Amino acid sequence: MWNLVSTSVCAAFVLIGQVFAGDMTRGLTITGGRNSGATLKLERVNDPDAESGVLKMLVSVAQTSDLKGYGFSLQYDPLKYEFVSATELDGNLLKSGSGQETLFLSSNRTPGQVDIGAVKIDGRGASGGGKLVELTFRTSATPLSSDFQVSESVLVGLDGAVDMLHHAEIGDLKPLPDRFNLEQNMPNPFNPSTAIGYQLPEAAMVRLAIYNLIGQEVRVLVNERRNAGSFTATWDGTDALGRRVASGIYLYRIQAGSFSATRRMLLLK
Repeated sequence: MWNLVSTSVCAAFVLIGQVFAGDMTRGLTITGGRNSGATLKLERVNDPDAESGVLKMLVSVAQTSDLKGYGFSLQYDPLKYEFVSATELDGNLLKSGSGQETLFLSSNRTPGQVDIGAVKIDGRGASGGGKLVELTFRTSATPLSSDFQVSESVLVGLDGAVDMLHHAEIGDLKPLPDRFNLEQNMPNPFNPSTAIGYQLPEAAMVRLAIYNLIGQEVRVLVNERRNAGSFTATWDGTDALGRRVASGIYLYRIQAGSFSATRRMLLLK
């Protein structure tokens, strides 16, 4: 038992040391363990009280087994974003079980890169999934997922085994809409297809359908529950049976919760 604990502590503290060095894998031997299939995810925190120009991102992990520590580097454009802080969240995965504090460190010594690491110090491992840390940036531009890249991600198991983390997902970082909206289709007039955008400030059952001018339903594009966000549906000018419809004016209508709206569009051939 002592050898297992000492091995995991040694590997985890080498990892933490690399947070400040800016080289997450230097001094670590990638032995492979039980966390090779783990997934790291970054997604926007939609905080209505956040200041204008502030981007908060929640970092979470899933599919871990006896996790002792983790480290990752997040790269970004320093001309577009200013790093503000990295805050370990209460009740995060590494605090599960004993609830004891972890050894948590972050470094922003390299422009355009923030390095994060944490070690569980209660002699136990954490399994499953959960939140880890919240990152805060300032920006005057619209945040895009492609502006960020996770690199040199490693996980240390309770047995001291070290895995490279191969699965990192960055979600949509655009702010959530503040109201329901149905956009004018683009292009309009159109041939052969057109895109219809709509926004949901909250999750709702959404029905988006096409009608002719006498009120007959031509095609249902969306009929399902959707989370909050911005969406686009495409109509290819066919009816429910896949037949091409005639040129002319058509109506499209959305029903999302208590919100409804109708717009016109023109199909030309």
